[in-house]
Amino acid sequence: MAKKKGEGAEAGSGPSASQVAEEASPSPAPAPPPVPEADVEELPRAIVRRLVKEKLSELVGETDVNVNKDALLAFGESARIFIHYLSATANDICKESKRQTINVEDVLKALEEIEFNEFIEPLRSALEDFRKKNAAKKSGSKSEKKRKAEQDLTGSQTKTGSQEENLVESG
Repeated sequence: MAKKKGEGAEAGSGPSASQVAEEASPSPAPAPPPVPEADVEELPRAIVRRLVKEKLSELVGETDVNVNKDALLAFGESARIFIHYLSATANDICKESKRQTINVEDVLKALEEIEFNEFIEPLRSALEDFRKKNAAKKSGSKSEKKRKAEQDLTGSQTKTGSQEENLVESG
């Protein structure tokens, strides 16, 4: 009997070791298609447009300010890069303090470290305003819930009292 290419020395002895190795190694799963970086990390264009237009109209005094599409893209990309740089710096500060969660003070120190000191006080003011608004919302929400609970309680007491009066009258 003539040997076929790739067969073992003995007929019927089965596949060779190299054939077994080829069959045993699973074929790698196809990699997921790469997600374009712009789709993942791009800031929402509508928000960038609104922020730029609001600030420019505030500075210029005109209500209708036109901004080129490429300029909006440049603003968005600049903001994205700034956020990455600031967050990486704040993360380093957080790690130096042996913590895992970045807090406001880390961000403020990061602004100082990357020499954006002029942003620190406006940021502190904005955070204070935000906290006050949230506290007002929360206290308003709590007082609203408390008021409703009291109404429910007095309403149920009124019903109970009426039911007791009905029982006394019928009895």
